[in-house]
Amino acid sequence: MFGYITVNNELLDEAQRTRYRTYYCGLCRALNEKYGSLARMTLSNDMTFLGMLLSSLYEPSELENAGLCPVHPLRKQPYLKSTALQYAADMNILLSWYVQQDHLRDEHSANAALLIRRLRPHYDRLVQIYPDKCRAIEAAMERIQVLEAQPVIELDKLCQLSGKILGEVFRWKNDAWAEALQCTGESLGSFIYLVDAMDDFERDQRKRQFNPLKERHAQPDYFEGMRETLTLIAAQAAEAVDSLPLMQDIGLIRNVLYSGIWVRFEQLYAQSTKKEKQA
Repeated sequence: MFGYITVNNELLDEAQRTRYRTYYCGLCRALNEKYGSLARMTLSNDMTFLGMLLSSLYEPSELENAGLCPVHPLRKQPYLKSTALQYAADMNILLSWYVQQDHLRDEHSANAALLIRRLRPHYDRLVQIYPDKCRAIEAAMERIQVLEAQPVIELDKLCQLSGKILGEVFRWKNDAWAEALQCTGESLGSFIYLVDAMDDFERDQRKRQFNPLKERHAQPDYFEGMRETLTLIAAQAAEAVDSLPLMQDIGLIRNVLYSGIWVRFEQLYAQSTKKEKQA
């Protein structure tokens, strides 16, 4: 589920790249401070975007600093500290727990089993802090498992359930902006589910694992159809974000929504086109 809600660096100027890195490094620092160095392995662009979006909307006080880290041991990197990034760190760990559970179930991954053991105490604490979110996410994941075991693929329902998971994560507070944030997360969650399925399709076929796009992939207009579906979903996310009173970092946010989330899809499309030409 992780990694698709990112910026398109090619369309950013240097100031924007630096600003985005302060969020990314800020989330990494928050993970380390709250959950230890291993938590940095779960760092995601998806939750970096969440931290940036919530910072733009709620404008919490920000502390900008710079420091060395294991990845950058020689040159100090700027980073931000804020309550929005603290919340994003919590959600990063929560989603990582569920993602690793999925990997363990589907692939019997030893790495997933190890990470689950290390994350367990943090997950248990987060369940106490966010009980409603955890219940909603777990219910959605259990329903996904049931649907994936059925002989008929119900793609729309699977997308909606995946969207519900991220919708719960994006809804930070129960206030006037909660509904728009939840809608944003639901749309992006559906988008991610489909792009991730496209990304994993060949691997899933080799391993004879479930992939929700098995039927659609056989259609001659596969990529065109997926582009149309994803465009509609992305428009829903953009509409929800446009309803929010955002000023800070709006250029970065729009870069993600209008270009960044499409980066992996365009790579997959280019790879497919190249294979067709070589065939």
